[in-house]
Amino acid sequence: LRTVDWAGRPDKAIGPLGALNPRHSFERWQERVSGYCEPWDPLVIDGVVELRTAVLGIVLRKAEELAQLANELRRSNKELEAFSYSVSHDLRAPLRHIAGYTELLGEIEGQGMSERGKRFLKHIEEAAHFAGSLVDNLLNFSQMGRSALRLSDVDLNALVDTIRQELAPDYQGREIIWEVEPLPKLIADPAFINLALHNLISNAIKYTRGREPARITIGARQHPTETEVYIRDNGVGFDMAYANKLFGVFQRLHRMEDFEGTGIGLASVRRIIERHDGRVWAEGQVDQGASFHFTLPRYQATT
Repeated sequence: LRTVDWAGRPDKAIGPLGALNPRHSFERWQERVSGYCEPWDPLVIDGVVELRTAVLGIVLRKAEELAQLANELRRSNKELEAFSYSVSHDLRAPLRHIAGYTELLGEIEGQGMSERGKRFLKHIEEAAHFAGSLVDNLLNFSQMGRSALRLSDVDLNALVDTIRQELAPDYQGREIIWEVEPLPKLIADPAFINLALHNLISNAIKYTRGREPARITIGARQHPTETEVYIRDNGVGFDMAYANKLFGVFQRLHRMEDFEGTGIGLASVRRIIERHDGRVWAEGQVDQGASFHFTLPRYQATT
């Protein structure tokens, strides 16, 4: 805001005939002007130019650093893909040979072999199959971080029914009480969410072994910005002091002799859910069962 002095009123009205008559008085007239800046001092202009040059230099340097990091990331991804290819071919082939020749040896020499020898062969064959499964699961786990998400509507009710049918041979002859609540539709990658739910439901079936009857509850809760899905069971549970280890690769809270598995299933669940910008956690008590929860952002499902 500043004040401008004029020698007379600058906006004097023109006469009705358009004549511009000379003024009879040039008395001082002041006008208050706002919304206009004062002329910049040359020193200020020089400082602004220097600041602009410095900021532009920083931006260009950061852009070069980001481009270099992107190139390194692309190179690392190529190396990881090459490693995965090597693992899939160079590691799995010998494991298949071990399992195959062990089975062939049992068929050819089995009649003349002692019971102890047969038992050793069985252990070798089982270990080879387990190692093969472990390699396959590791490959799938590494690819989860690079595969693009293909989001679409996911009907959880239909998905859970399909998974239960697929897993039916695993609990044939057992008494399991299923409590499946009405589940919502989600926007997610169908293949990845299928894998996550498959792992969680499979674990519930496995860790309720020995419970008569076993009880597995599958439900969901709606929150303002996310949908929570949970799988609860009355199985062996776990100590909450070790809850932070559940979702790590190769982390197991129970002995392999009691419950089979590679130790990658829950790590895969965490990676899948986090790639969907969701959260995953577990709650439990020893011999009192456990519940596993994950959330996904709420989107407007298409109809």
